[in-house]
Amino acid sequence: MREKALALFFLALGLFLLPLGLLFRQAQGPWGLPPLYLYLYGAWALVILLAFLLFRRP
Repeated sequence: MREKALALFFLALGLFLLPLGLLFRQAQGPWGLPPLYLYLYGAWALVILLAFLLFRRP
C-alpha cells in the first residue's frame, strides 16, 4: 500500500513540476481554452482517478 502511495506521489510530482512554460507555446487550444489550463485540469483529474482506483476497497 505504501509503495502505491509513493508511486502516485512521484507521478503527481512529475506531472505538476514539469517546465510547463516549455510545453505550451500556443495561445489557444481546443474550444478556445488555454492549453495550460487543459493540462493542469487533466493531470489533476488523472491523479484523482488513479488514487480512487488504487486505494478503493473491494
